[in-house]
Amino acid sequence: MQNKLPFHFDMETADPDDSMTLAVLATHPKVHLASVSVHPGGKDQIGFVKRVLQILDREDVRVGAGTPKSSASRVSGFYRDWIGKFEDSEADDTAANVMNETLHQFPNCTLLTGAALTNPHALWETGVFFDRWFCQGGFAGDNIVLKEHRLEKFDGKLTCATFNLNGNPLAAEKLLSIPMTERRMISKNVCHAAVFTKKDAEMLIPFRNENRGLKLFLKAVELKEKALHDTVAALLAIDPSKAVWAEVIPYRQRGEWGSREVKESSGHNSSLITTHIPDFKDLWMVMKP
Repeated sequence: MQNKLPFHFDMETADPDDSMTLAVLATHPKVHLASVSVHPGGKDQIGFVKRVLQILDREDVRVGAGTPKSSASRVSGFYRDWIGKFEDSEADDTAANVMNETLHQFPNCTLLTGAALTNPHALWETGVFFDRWFCQGGFAGDNIVLKEHRLEKFDGKLTCATFNLNGNPLAAEKLLSIPMTERRMISKNVCHAAVFTKKDAEMLIPFRNENRGLKLFLKAVELKEKALHDTVAALLAIDPSKAVWAEVIPYRQRGEWGSREVKESSGHNSSLITTHIPDFKDLWMVMKP
């Protein structure tokens, strides 16, 4: 574990990219995945997450749930096509308790969030929080991103609805306002450019037998090419130099999110947000063992 970055990953299962990211983090040579929390944390979600960790020989990872007794189904057929059969399971504890335990063991732990911020907010309500946080969510608009780096569908926008922050906007506003040493947001305009194709996978195939998590990740790609929002956030948490960042104050307006340059505001706690990623192929290679 020497020189590895301790991580806690807060995830959901509505989109497979969270689970693909879990596979990468669980065995990445630069990461010690200490714990995972699941939103909302139904028994089928917990059973799936624990089965992934079992496949990767990481049953030591503690798993927390926001709603431990939820019986609602939130795991699609894709997951069974990917990893085979798995049984419903109970979480080890609540999400807040698992995160609290991890912080006591690893005070420098990185929080990576790929879901609505309900679970991290529950932790904050206990009086403790992470000091390094990478949040998949938020939006950098025309006032932040240069014309040549904008996606066409976001050109002309200052604000945009973003899924994870809007999952619990009051929690997002609170957590984006508290002071911490490092808080970085992976903007929607960057995430939507991050489509990982089977062609991209060819770069990593030579390394798949060296790392079980990478092998499982690539198996998922064979089933479905998609935008890897949370995987981008995870890789940037491992190596922030792969993106260009701007210092901003995130804000919510009429159900959408935007970013103000720090010079436009005062008395707030700023965040860094991605403006663009110069080379996605270079970013994908951060997965290489």
